[in-house]
Amino acid sequence: MVESSKLVAGRYRTLRELGRGGMGVVWLAEDVVIGRRVAVKELRTSSAVEAERVLREARTAGRLNSPSVVGVHDVIIEAGVAYLVMELVEAPTLADVMRRRGALPAEQVVAIGLDVLSALETAHAAGIVHRDVKPSNIMVLPGGGAKLADFGIARAMDDPRLTATGSMMGTPGYMAPELFTGQVPSPATDLWALGATLFHAVEGRSPFQRDTTAATVHAVLYEPPVLRVGSGPLAAVIARLLTRETADRPSAAQVRELLRKPGEADTVFIRPVTGYATRPVEAPWPDEPADEKPKRRKVFLVAGAVLAVAVLAGLFLVRPDDKDESREASPGPVSTAASSGPSTSTPPTTTPPTTTTVSETAPPTTTETPVPPPESVALQRFRNAEGFHYSGTDKVAPPAGFTVEGGIGKLLANAIPGTKPLYSCAITNSQDRMSSLSADCEGQSVHGLLGHVLVDRPTDLPSLPLFRCNSGAHHFDSVAADCEGQTVEFQFGWVLEQS
Repeated sequence: MVESSKLVAGRYRTLRELGRGGMGVVWLAEDVVIGRRVAVKELRTSSAVEAERVLREARTAGRLNSPSVVGVHDVIIEAGVAYLVMELVEAPTLADVMRRRGALPAEQVVAIGLDVLSALETAHAAGIVHRDVKPSNIMVLPGGGAKLADFGIARAMDDPRLTATGSMMGTPGYMAPELFTGQVPSPATDLWALGATLFHAVEGRSPFQRDTTAATVHAVLYEPPVLRVGSGPLAAVIARLLTRETADRPSAAQVRELLRKPGEADTVFIRPVTGYATRPVEAPWPDEPADEKPKRRKVFLVAGAVLAVAVLAGLFLVRPDDKDESREASPGPVSTAASSGPSTSTPPTTTPPTTTTVSETAPPTTTETPVPPPESVALQRFRNAEGFHYSGTDKVAPPAGFTVEGGIGKLLANAIPGTKPLYSCAITNSQDRMSSLSADCEGQSVHGLLGHVLVDRPTDLPSLPLFRCNSGAHHFDSVAADCEGQTVEFQFGWVLEQS
C-alpha cells in the first residue's frame, strides 16, 4: 500500500500497490482526465540506457493492437522515474492460478495457448519478439481467455540498439537453447517459451527449472523433458515446440492448426524431445508440401533396393487410456542376459540378389530378403559396495569395484539414422557414474561410448524406454517409468529388449 497517493504527470493518481517484482512496482491508478482506472508501472532508471529501454518498451507495445496483448496507453519520465501507463487487467497470472490449482485441464491450457499465440502472431507480424513468455506474464481472464503482458524486454527485430546489454535477458527456464549459444532472438524463441509454458500448465511442473541457474541452463541445453500426464494434440504440439533445432519448430500458424484439430484428441504421437521435431509418419506439417513427406522416412538398403521399414522411423503411439503402458511393461531391471558380443565397425553383410530365368508365360516371382535386425550390445547395470551405480556394455570396461546387478535392454552397437550415442560419464570428485547423451558428459569426465539409443520407439521390435534416474545421492539408469520410486530426470530414448 502507498503511504499517500501521488499524481503522476498531473493526470494519473495512484490508489494502491498491485504488485512488485524485479523490474519495478505496479500501481492501481486513476486517469483523472477521462475517469478510467489504469495500471501504472513505476521503473526507477539509474542510467540513460535504462531510460532508453523503458522508452523502447512503450514504443514496442504501442505498435501492437490485439485483444490478447496488455496495451500501453502512455509513457512518462518524471524526476528521474519512468512510468508506463497500461491497460488495467484485473485477473491473476497463469503462475498465480497454477500455485492455487496445480496442473490445469488440457482444454483450458489449449484455450490459453491459442490466446497467447494470437498475441505472439501480432507481435511477430510487427517485427517484435517478446523474449519473456512465461506463466507470470500471462493474465488469465475470468471468461477463460488470456492476455500476454510485459513487453519490457521485447526486442524489435529492426532495432539494433541495446543488443549488447539485452541479448541474454529473459527467464532461464523458458529461454530457448539457441539464446545460450549467442544466437539472435527470433519468433522461434518465443514459440519455444510458449511450449515450455504450456508444458508447465498441463503438467504442473516446469520442464527445465532446477535449483540453480547453471542446472537450469544445463537442462535447457541437454535434458529432454518427458510429458507424464499430457495427452491429445496438446502434448504433440508441446513436443514439437520444444525441438532444439529452430528450423524444425512449427510456425505459429502450424501450431494454431494443430491445436484446433479436435479429431486428433484421442491419438497423439509423443517421444522425448530431441534435436528435431516429432512428426506423424504419414502426415506432413500443415502447409508443408506433400513431396517433403518421403524425406522423413528411415530406410535400410538391402539387396540393392530401398525397403521402407518402421524400425527406426515409427513414432510412439499413445492413447489416453494406455499412457501408463510403459510403466506396466517395465517393472525394473531384468535378469542379466548375455551380451550379443562386442561391437565391430564392420557393417552387416548382405547376399547380392540372384537372377532367375522364368518362362514368358509364367508370372515372375519375387522373394524379399528379410531385413536383418541392427547389431546390438547388452546394456547392464552395475553397483559397487557404496551403492553407486554404473551402466555399461562390452564396448567399455566397467570401473573397478563394480559388479553386475542386472540387464536393462540392448543398445545398438553402431550409429545409424534414428539413433543417438549414449556415453558413460564419471562425476568429478565422486564415485557416482551416470549415462549421458552429451559428447562432453555435460562437463564431467567421459568414460566411454556405450552404444546408441533409439530416438523413436520401434514398431516391429520389442523395446523398453530407458530413463536416467536420481535417488538424491546418485544417478542410475532404469527401464521403469517411475524410476523404481525415485526421481525421473529424463528419458534417453528406447532400447531393445534382451532376449
